[in-house]
Amino acid sequence: MTVSRLRFYGDTNGTYYIDLWRAISLQERKLHRQKQICTVYGGYFVDSQGNRIDINTAALTWMNKRAVNRGFRIWKSMIADTLKSTDGLSTGRWNDFKIYLNNQMGDSTLLPVDAGNQDLYNGTAPEWNYSTLTSDDPDGPGGTAPDQYELMLAGSAHSGTDPNWGRISLLKSWLDSRAELDTSGYPNVDNAAIIADPLNNLMDAGDADDDRMQIINSEGDNPPYDHDTMFGHAATAGGSNNLQRQSVAQPSAQVPVAPIHGFQALCGLVQIVVGAGSTTGNEWELVLDVETKGESF
Repeated sequence: MTVSRLRFYGDTNGTYYIDLWRAISLQERKLHRQKQICTVYGGYFVDSQGNRIDINTAALTWMNKRAVNRGFRIWKSMIADTLKSTDGLSTGRWNDFKIYLNNQMGDSTLLPVDAGNQDLYNGTAPEWNYSTLTSDDPDGPGGTAPDQYELMLAGSAHSGTDPNWGRISLLKSWLDSRAELDTSGYPNVDNAAIIADPLNNLMDAGDADDDRMQIINSEGDNPPYDHDTMFGHAATAGGSNNLQRQSVAQPSAQVPVAPIHGFQALCGLVQIVVGAGSTTGNEWELVLDVETKGESF
């Protein structure tokens, strides 16, 4: 186990985003791939005004993992096809698959600072490019520009409109690509016909088996989840509607330090909300102990 202690600083309330793998890559001076599950063992939050902090991530579900893996395969295929047909072209040394958490997340994520609030770099923040996908361009150079868009993990809707997408929700795209299920989520089986079959009733001396078969037919014939929506694909689009709360801390003026619970973040992407509903501007700091070895999925 190797832990990197990351310290983030702010001087106003609001909503911020942290890309933990970007932060670790900067602090440890080594590229850490974003397509991993990031484990945070805990930490603390300091705010002398007693503002609350909410920590949100994408839900760590198999659906979200599959959606990210599908996007990763498409991205790899796009690059491989381009390199195969272009002599002398190669990817950058630090080229990697990187996505946004949601449509509200921008490129300027919070980066770690030292104990005196100094940046860990000089001048402009080091490069961290989020992956851009480019559609086929039938007109070739000089024709209509191909559609280019980036990827986000959560969201019930894409950003932009066809053929001018801004960001594609990986979860929505994965859900839209799946074959539709029937109402039960299982292969169609005519249970009513099975119950009424004469051979099944040949040795039926009473009504007990009929009652049992009716129960078997009616119980558990629908899945315990919604067919059309899931965590990360809410019916209403919004900044936090598609994210999962991982931790909350509420310090006070008397006790300005509050602990942060441990959690895991898919692709290391985290949203923090400091002083929700409060307009009080103040300095705050967030310190997280993060495992530098990610979990593959």
